[in-house]
Amino acid sequence: MKRILFILLIVSSLQPLLAQGTKTAAPAQKSGFDKSRITVGGALGASFGNGYSVVQIAPQVGYNFTNYFNAGVGLQYVYYGFKNYDANYFGFNVYGRVTIANYFIAMVQPEINRVWWSNKNYGTNGTALVPALIVGAGVRLQNIYMMLQYDIVQNEYSPYGRSIFYSVGFAF
Repeated sequence: MKRILFILLIVSSLQPLLAQGTKTAAPAQKSGFDKSRITVGGALGASFGNGYSVVQIAPQVGYNFTNYFNAGVGLQYVYYGFKNYDANYFGFNVYGRVTIANYFIAMVQPEINRVWWSNKNYGTNGTALVPALIVGAGVRLQNIYMMLQYDIVQNEYSPYGRSIFYSVGFAF
């Protein structure tokens, strides 16, 4: 829990530092909700090989609170299929993403996933709730995000494994 609070503190403290570093006057912002600041994005993924397949669909909707900070919510579905084993994940997440110097980004994404699996070798199946806390950093090229990420929680059923992973996403 201390790690989670520490990471949230770091991410939330980056935004004011970025805003102080600009020397040009910011245009006056509208007060209240501005529909033009809504973002829609997420990730799509697929991988196929000898005896396995992985498919991911992960839409997200967010809001640009400032030019440097975007936060929102998302859903995801991931299917892992192997010769005699398959697993399905359906989850919900919230995220915060900070842009640094127009190209670099840092993010935090807590999420909860429901997994259900079937192992044909042993005739077993099961289900579990799987928490995850994804932290990451990378680059943003226009509307495309490329990041290295890591799941801090490391639940045994995590869809992210136990090492750093690479992701590509988008937002419009």
